[in-house]
Amino acid sequence: MQQNVYEEEMTYKEKEFIAQLLERDAIGYFRVLRMMFVVALSIIVIIGLIASFVKPENKLEEQFSMSNYIIASSLALLLLLGITIYGKKKFSGKYRADLKYGIKRVIGLSIQQKQYVELSQTFHFHINYPGLNSIQVSVEDFKTFHVGDLIHVEFAKYSQTYLGYF
Repeated sequence: MQQNVYEEEMTYKEKEFIAQLLERDAIGYFRVLRMMFVVALSIIVIIGLIASFVKPENKLEEQFSMSNYIIASSLALLLLLGITIYGKKKFSGKYRADLKYGIKRVIGLSIQQKQYVELSQTFHFHINYPGLNSIQVSVEDFKTFHVGDLIHVEFAKYSQTYLGYF
């Protein structure tokens, strides 16, 4: 149950956290993009080589045109890369907006359930919020707060990245 929502300025540490997320994502993204490009280019070359050795079986079949193939495959590759880059820009735009404006949303939520996870030896509060079922809390807060108590959870405004609680 949402009690209250307000916005406030992010701290320097929170902005650094968002910047690190963006940087880590960019490194992985460009590594994957490079690999996609190499694999796609390899497939294009292999298919082109195989197709250039195939002779038409009758007069109605057209001879394989390497120039048409190179143009079509290059356009297809550029289209694929363009879609990928657009998706990355769209995804990272939310994080860039968080860094640019530096605003976070603070939402008051009630604790639905408390749980100790023995396997990882961590303490959690279950809350009713879309995209965030539970948050890990300190031992002191686990002992202090009770089911039904109100806690304030902080999210970056645009990316909805969880920043912390108090």
